[in-house]
Amino acid sequence: MDGEAREELMCRIAGEIILSQNPGKAMRKWRNLFELTQTEVAKQMGVSPSVISDYENDRRRSPGTLFIKRFVKALVAADELKGGNHVRKYAVFYRNLGSAVIDMDEFEDPISAGEIASVLEAEILAGEHLLNTPLYGYTVIDSIKAIKSLDAFDFLYLLGRNPMRVVVFTEVQRGRSPLVAARLYPVKPKMIVIHGPESRSEVDELAIELAEAEKICFALCRLKTSSEIAERLRSLKREVSR
Repeated sequence: MDGEAREELMCRIAGEIILSQNPGKAMRKWRNLFELTQTEVAKQMGVSPSVISDYENDRRRSPGTLFIKRFVKALVAADELKGGNHVRKYAVFYRNLGSAVIDMDEFEDPISAGEIASVLEAEILAGEHLLNTPLYGYTVIDSIKAIKSLDAFDFLYLLGRNPMRVVVFTEVQRGRSPLVAARLYPVKPKMIVIHGPESRSEVDELAIELAEAEKICFALCRLKTSSEIAERLRSLKREVSR
């Protein structure tokens, strides 16, 4: 990864933590996404692990901007010592994907795939055993605009935005394309929801098979509009943030 992309990633993560209603929870979320222990991060920062624990569990006053910047640098440095896989993976999250994205946001606390399915009144087509998977955000995509305005790499990157999330594809006919793309790209979302088909019988069987093979929770949403889907996800975020 080039230095500019690395700096952009750090700025974005730091900004999310600083603007969060609960910075400690946001710190814990990103540390968990980077699969790092409090000890690993503390070592990079030159502080005791208890300091990280206190902030993440609200036992200390909200961390200041300088501490958060040091924390984010420590996440990146610790990950790069292990090969930098998470840094490369999450840099994808901040690509500009234009009008194809109807809505996108992050959750303060993880929400299970099962809760997402319930809120969207979605039928599970594959991956029922993955309903307890924690998700940290959502992206709602206009599939038609994505096909028209994004190149092949953008479409694949779209699937790989922070993989611990649900990606909802609207204006879908049979559901094959999102799953074929997911299979081609090594980083993929933990849950994919399609919107368009009226029933399971209208969904391409290959899409269901690919979801099972790739261990993706795959669901069909029958809400009337993409706006309703986005609003329900926004409402869920507000409820979790209270």
